[in-house]
Amino acid sequence: MRKIILFFLLITNLISFKSQGQTVIYSNKVEKDIFQIELYSDQTIQHQNLEKVVYWSLPSALFRFGLSDRVELQLVTPFTLEQIYNNNNIQTNHYMNMTQVGVLINLIKQQNAIPEISFTYRSIIPFKENTVGKTSHLISLNFSNKIYQDFNINYNLKYKIIPERSDIKQVVVNLGYNVSSKFQLFIESSAELISDKIASNFITGGLSHTLKKNLYLNLYYGNCLKENTSLAGGILTWRFNTKKVNS
Repeated sequence: MRKIILFFLLITNLISFKSQGQTVIYSNKVEKDIFQIELYSDQTIQHQNLEKVVYWSLPSALFRFGLSDRVELQLVTPFTLEQIYNNNNIQTNHYMNMTQVGVLINLIKQQNAIPEISFTYRSIIPFKENTVGKTSHLISLNFSNKIYQDFNINYNLKYKIIPERSDIKQVVVNLGYNVSSKFQLFIESSAELISDKIASNFITGGLSHTLKKNLYLNLYYGNCLKENTSLAGGILTWRFNTKKVNS
């Protein structure tokens, strides 16, 4: 009970800041032959001078497939509805942008103090207005440690290579606590650096619930430290064994 109270106090303290949605890449991969679909939908509200910009994902999706014991294939399809409010006028745009295709490779499992480590590579392909822009590249080292009995810490070191723009470095730390076998809480902080200057700093808090076997719900809320931006949303995760489907 004392651990639960301390964790709730930690979330209450951090959530008073501003944040963004969950962005951590977990080091563990889905098992071989498992196909996992993560449907996420959220609303981001950004205030810029006299304008208010609202972004909706409708929903977006992350597809994961366990190709082998060490390798996982990934596909991200982000659908976005953009609404710009200015002087009682609303401008609406609907598009799929920044599709990501990549792979996650599990390097080592956790061994005492040594964390579980995996490597992620994704190609980021910008689609907008029926055109395809230059491909960016995301490289991430992913770490995970189980600490004490019910706490897990996941952290990433990310590097995004963007043509004709400054590259982006990102650090993400996610702390999770297992309240029970069906409920988990998490708090996440991330920072992006462009030209070695902090361009953004986000904090997010939320909970995960196991609805039933292989079906999970994740809810989160957050704000941004450097901008007047808030975000709220959820992720519905479903997974199944492709071998059993085909048998």
